[in-house]
Amino acid sequence: MIPRTLERLVKGSLDKGRVIIIYGPRRIGKTTLVRKIMADAPKADQLYLNCDELSTKRALTPTSLASLEQVIGQARTIVIDEAQRVENIGLTLKILVDAHPKLNIIATGSSSFDLANKVKEPLTGRSIEFLLTPLSIHEIKKHYGYQSYQLGEIYEKMMRFGAYPHIFEMDGRQAERELLTITSQYVFKDTLELVELRQQQLLPRLLQALALQMGSEVSYHELGVLLGVKNETVARYITLLEQSFIVYRLPALTGNQRSQLSNRKRKVYFYDLGIRNALIENFNELILRQDRGALWETLCVNERRKLHSQKQRTVSMYYWRGLYGKVDLVENFSGNWRAFKCNWSEEKFSVPKYFRQNFPDIQVKLLSNKTLSSYLD
Repeated sequence: MIPRTLERLVKGSLDKGRVIIIYGPRRIGKTTLVRKIMADAPKADQLYLNCDELSTKRALTPTSLASLEQVIGQARTIVIDEAQRVENIGLTLKILVDAHPKLNIIATGSSSFDLANKVKEPLTGRSIEFLLTPLSIHEIKKHYGYQSYQLGEIYEKMMRFGAYPHIFEMDGRQAERELLTITSQYVFKDTLELVELRQQQLLPRLLQALALQMGSEVSYHELGVLLGVKNETVARYITLLEQSFIVYRLPALTGNQRSQLSNRKRKVYFYDLGIRNALIENFNELILRQDRGALWETLCVNERRKLHSQKQRTVSMYYWRGLYGKVDLVENFSGNWRAFKCNWSEEKFSVPKYFRQNFPDIQVKLLSNKTLSSYLD
């Protein structure tokens, strides 16, 4: 197993009298991570509960403290896997942590709708949340000891097959088969349960449309026309896909907070490029691809997000579009602004004139295949 940065952060949060919640896509390695963390605790004190099992879901549905204490027995370290599948899981966790603050409770979830909506309110001040992302370039380099001249190999592999930990170590054919399996069997598993039966065919079509528009501004209106649904339906379903950790959105930086909030255009990125490529069934080498620019931009934005997540920083992220140019990523961390353009090569790099005029204090750096890694430490 490639060591995950999150392991250290989670271990440092144990014994604090708070529930630890680990979010992340299905098959990303949440169960592997928590089992590795549990390995340090005496086996007699451990309890692993899989909420994909109906009996476990029923047992954890809160009725009373006494009934929950029968479930956990004498365990001191408890893992509740896929906890979002338990109705009112937030109340269950609140009852347990209030009555037994010395318990170490780790709850994982591959979708945030139930955990976010049913955990946040009952667990206000009682939880610590983490996001387990696909592997970062930093984690890969640290594990394999890659030198700078090998970074191109890492980049191409991530741009074609993504960075799910178990997939990264497969060869190309194995990776393709596994990604197609994950996409068909797991990607929609939680999301489909939240949409109307008559609209369930919409999600795969919407994801394919988003995959093909990756790197470009997305218009809810244009997607609605393409798919034959209302703009509000498009926005709602993209939100569901966000809450399943399949995609995420960046808003446009406009310089006007009101217009920024009302702007219907967004850029939509995929957490993992392997999943994106599986949706369009294209795993070709980069030299054969017309979407290399979009793949590289997504990789750069993903890696910056992973960096901030691993450092536990809250950073606002945007993109900027003008009539005669673009800036792919603009970040604001506690009033400190910086911006990036994402170009595979260093040719033709220039900062758009209107960006310089509107935001003279924001420096724009280049994220190329030669410079990206220097911005990930």
